[in-house]
Order: sequence, then C-alpha cells, then structure tokens
Amino acid sequence: MIIWLNGTHGVGKTTTAKLVQELILGSRVFDAEKVGEMLMDVHPGLPETDNFQHWPPWRPLVVETARHILDYTGGTLIMPMTVLVEAYWREISDGFAA
Repeated sequence: MIIWLNGTHGVGKTTTAKLVQELILGSRVFDAEKVGEMLMDVHPGLPETDNFQHWPPWRPLVVETARHILDYTGGTLIMPMTVLVEAYWREISDGFAA
C-alpha cells in the first residue's frame, strides 16, 4: 500500500508522515524529493528548470523506486510530496496502478 500525502509546501506533510508511520506497523516513509535531488546531481546538469518535477525522468523514477522499495520490504509506504500539476499526478498514480 502507498499512502501519498499531497498538499502545498510547508503544510506539515513530512510531520504527518512521521505520525502516520507510528500508527502503521512496518510502514516506511519515502520522500520522493530525494529522487529530484539525485537528478540535480547529474553533471553536466539536466535542462534548466525551476522545479525538478518538470524533468520527465522524475515521475517514472518515483514510481519505480517506490515499487522496488515495496517489493523488497512489503508493508506500507508513506510518501509526503507536493504534486500540483495534475498531469504529473496522473502519470504517477497511473504508474502506481500499473
């Protein structure tokens, strides 16, 4: 199971994720922002953008990373991450559904 906590920046998604994790035995928190940070470390850099979510590799990498974590550990994955572009959310949620 994946619990995705979406919302605007600074509303407490990460704090909420930690609180939810305490309630669900065997759950883990995975911050998809770390995937964006990894992509920011590519040198020379990827095309200039103000948001790593605009990079096409970010979305499928988030889905595949979550899938691999769950395949390895089972349980529940709690993911606090703001996704405001509806097309990006559809791509991610369709990836999870597949």
